[in-house]
Amino acid sequence: MNPCSRLVLLAALALVAPLSACSSNSTRRVESAQATVNRSAEAEALVRRGDAAAARGDSERAIDFYRQAVVIDRDQYVAWNNLGVELMKLNNYLDAVAAFKVAADLSPRDPRPVANIGLAYQQMGWAQDALENYEEALRRDPHFLDALRGATLAEDTLGVASLESLNRVRQALMIEKDEQWRAFFERRRFRIEAQLNRPGA
Repeated sequence: MNPCSRLVLLAALALVAPLSACSSNSTRRVESAQATVNRSAEAEALVRRGDAAAARGDSERAIDFYRQAVVIDRDQYVAWNNLGVELMKLNNYLDAVAAFKVAADLSPRDPRPVANIGLAYQQMGWAQDALENYEEALRRDPHFLDALRGATLAEDTLGVASLESLNRVRQALMIEKDEQWRAFFERRRFRIEAQLNRPGA
């Protein structure tokens, strides 16, 4: 083989090497993406099994399924939230709050995990912590009824009366359908207005 032919062959081999590497990297990316899809599908199946167990009232089994789901796919915020709900049913409030916090971080626009933190604190008797989390839930969605209910209950427990709490009650009355809650909001509105109208208030 003459020197010219050898140079052409070496140049051709040099061009093939990077293309092979690209092809190999591309294959690895496809395989990695497929593995992620498979993990996500497996986690979602476990979430569905957890939901079915929760619907049957089997919180312990539901917790087991949700925990398996988040081990496989840590980004399953629904599994984290539902895990917190079932832990709360078993009065395991601190672990429930930890699960809700992960769900809230993974889904920064969803008010539900943060409102659930508020509910857990409320169940523990920590009204101020509950209120702070309900307020965070309302920053995410000002019309989220569960957070409006929870914030109003927490403020009632704390004896809070402010224009902000009055506006919250009015907001709740615009969207609340349940008659018992409407009656509570009406009583709360009356109390807040009376407090705000006191001399020196």
